Amino acid sequence: MIETSGVSKTYHNGFTAVRELNLHVNEGDIFGFLGPNGAGKTTTIRMLDGLLAPTTGTIRIAGMDVTAQSTEVKKIIGVVPESHGYYYWMTAREYLQYFDALFHPEKSDSKYIDLLLERVGLADKHNVSVGQFSRGMKQRLGIAKALINHPKIIFLDEPTLGLDPKGQKEIQDLLRGLNENEGLTIFITSHMLKDIEVLCNRVCIIKDGLMIEQGSIRELQDRYMDTYTILLQSSDNLRAVKLLKDAEHLPQVSLCEERIEITCPSHLNAEGILAVKHRVATALFSEGLDILELSHKSLSMEDVFFKAIERGEKKAVSA
Repeated sequence: MIETSGVSKTYHNGFTAVRELNLHVNEGDIFGFLGPNGAGKTTTIRMLDGLLAPTTGTIRIAGMDVTAQSTEVKKIIGVVPESHGYYYWMTAREYLQYFDALFHPEKSDSKYIDLLLERVGLADKHNVSVGQFSRGMKQRLGIAKALINHPKIIFLDEPTLGLDPKGQKEIQDLLRGLNENEGLTIFITSHMLKDIEVLCNRVCIIKDGLMIEQGSIRELQDRYMDTYTILLQSSDNLRAVKLLKDAEHLPQVSLCEERIEITCPSHLNAEGILAVKHRVATALFSEGLDILELSHKSLSMEDVFFKAIERGEKKAVSA
């Protein structure tokens, strides 16, 4: 759906905001685009949207060159910027009608506008002025506006910024529904890493205009996991910890709150980890203890992000 090849952007003052960016976003992805402030995220989004031309490199969306075919590309994308240009005196319905007229000047599609209002949970607020909307309601209206032209992909900049937990979940559920039910490709840039972890199947992390990582969240979690930690809960954790510590050929064992953590050496492969789990089960079952939970610890998106940024900084220093 999105392919960039060697994309760089250097401004007139000589500052290079993006360097040799090679993005790959599949159709149907919910793609997270991450980086610290000043990393080049906004510049990249503006190039993808066709608002800025890259200095070098090419950008293709749905097979079309964004620079050479900008008019056609704009017909299949929707954009939800961090700061919306709302017309507060308009009602929600009037607001969507206004933008619908820009895309379809020959005929307004009132039924589709009604459908959009229902889809984003604003059907009962269609006659309420936008000035009376909460931040979360405005965000939902912004998403409805981005869908007015039946896009194949939408770009969202900080879609849950400033929302309370309930508002964040409502936006997450809305975006997930659009992706799952309609196959919409979604490109999100956000500092809310929990959003990225909950929503996205693939991510890219950039710093100082350079891509540091790109891949599925699971791939990045595995890449930055220094050790494999088994999480265990038994019918008697205190007794289980003593048994496991006394057992031979078992790695480090500790009790953390209500779960037992068994830290495996980093060199163990999948077969070695399975052998550890077998020894744990055997040790507990032989003493009449039940296993209530057996899982493993995974890195959060926040852990992955900071580890990737740190590795990127070390590479820059060594270079």
